[in-house]
Amino acid sequence: MKMEPRIARRIVRNALLSVFIYALPVLLMLATFYFTGQRPWEKKAKQKPLIVTKK
Repeated sequence: MKMEPRIARRIVRNALLSVFIYALPVLLMLATFYFTGQRPWEKKAKQKPLIVTKK
């Protein structure tokens, strides 16, 4: 079954728009890291002190 060219273009346009919307938060996060110079993956997390309670 042949699809109308107009329908095929709409499907492609909607697919590209969906990929863009899906990737936008990741791209914004990477741009923020680039411009601010932050590297959160290089920081070591501080360990919380172990609290021991006696019963």
